[in-house]
Amino acid sequence: MSQTPGGVFVRRAEFDDSASIQALVGDDAAVMAKRFGAFDVTTMIETATLGITAVDEKGAVVGYAAFFDYPALTPGVDAAAWPSWLHANFGHPEYTPATASWLAFFVADALCQNEVAESILRTAFTTLSEADAILFALPQDVRAFAPVRDTFEPLQCLKPDAVDVKVHACHRGLYLPDLLIREARVEDHDDLVPVFNAQSEVLTERYGEFFIAELIERQDPSNVALVAEVDGHAIGLLALSSEIDVQLLKATFDLDPYAGLEREDEAALAAATDDAPPSRPPRRPPRRLPTAPTTRTRTTTLAPAPPRRCKRRRRR
Repeated sequence: MSQTPGGVFVRRAEFDDSASIQALVGDDAAVMAKRFGAFDVTTMIETATLGITAVDEKGAVVGYAAFFDYPALTPGVDAAAWPSWLHANFGHPEYTPATASWLAFFVADALCQNEVAESILRTAFTTLSEADAILFALPQDVRAFAPVRDTFEPLQCLKPDAVDVKVHACHRGLYLPDLLIREARVEDHDDLVPVFNAQSEVLTERYGEFFIAELIERQDPSNVALVAEVDGHAIGLLALSSEIDVQLLKATFDLDPYAGLEREDEAALAAATDDAPPSRPPRRPPRRLPTAPTTRTRTTTLAPAPPRRCKRRRRR
């Protein structure tokens, strides 16, 4: 949870916030439905790309916003084809799924709605780091409402008779500075020293007062340093190197899930395979000739016949 000016805290929306958000809607459910279309708070919390809840110092919910990758509650716009629809009717080809997100629902306590809107949008741009703009669709017959009208600019419609919605855009630069990423220069040393000292004084004590300048100066094809620049001043440094002691890392960390930070050289494997002598086919075992089947003979032993007795004739 992060705190913003005005005593408003923001965090990711949870299912337990549903009842409190519905209470914020209250009797304005019909007005909300006219602005955003048919909505269900619980479903939005579950399906939104990013749901942000604002709470006060006591933890009471004072605002909620839902962001999607497409105009979720605009039935006239196809979720998959919204870029071509937007470009054909409003121009701005720079707005694509990779560079823009959609505000689908917003509600806040009237007593702190400006603080809630500022806190939520700032957090949304911080979380959605690739979004250069947040878009918002509103029916033609609905006027822009506070605090949206203070931060979202309407896009000019190229075909007013072909569409029944208006599209507004809020740019990242209103809440977060635009960063310029470039190669580091030695002159960036003076800007980077306060950044490093604010986070750790040990680096200067260990590596010397000018270690940042030395690091930048030693750049070569294997060692690169990049800086982030805002309004002409370097505010961050990233040093990259391809000279890595893989064996030391293997001895220190378990790198098995990452294949030991190594990958096979496919070209070398292919060359080795081509140069290898052809392997002999495996020798077949000697063929065994079938043997003649063995027949069994049965011997019967006959008992000797008893001697034949002859009768003697008597003489008369």
